[in-house]
Amino acid sequence: MKKYEVMAILANDLNEADAAAQAKKSILDRVTELDGKITFEDFWGAKGFAYKIHGEKWGYYFVTQFEIDPNKITELEREWNIDKKLVRFLLTTVTGKLENPVKYSELLENQAASKKEAEIAAVEAKATLTAKRAAVKKETAAPAKTEKTEEKKDSVDRKFDAILDDASLDL
Repeated sequence: MKKYEVMAILANDLNEADAAAQAKKSILDRVTELDGKITFEDFWGAKGFAYKIHGEKWGYYFVTQFEIDPNKITELEREWNIDKKLVRFLLTTVTGKLENPVKYSELLENQAASKKEAEIAAVEAKATLTAKRAAVKKETAAPAKTEKTEEKKDSVDRKFDAILDDASLDL
């Protein structure tokens, strides 16, 4: 038994529930009829096409992995080519190097969670950067003001001493 994966597009003249049932009938049932074993299945729902296929702009996507005798693949492909509810399908062999498949809905959730984490990290980084800039600004600004203030005090003290030392004034 060899492991295969098929991605199929079903016609859009069905509603979503009927399309899922049709995918089960057209793909899963035919694999099991030929003594195949289903290892993974995922109904993606309605998706748009990059270009029109038979005048249609969208269809229902379905992905499944299964194990079957390689001699039965040609019969399976022939049946899928005859099936009018399957707009397109792509059958590939699965190598052992691939990870376990992930459901499309889980993939979308993981992407949304990753995006949220990235946004939070960006906000935290911006806040940290703003705080660092404020600290640097405070450090550089404070000593400069202190030095200018000290210079002014020294200048005033010298002038005051000069006034006190001036003998012409009767203080």
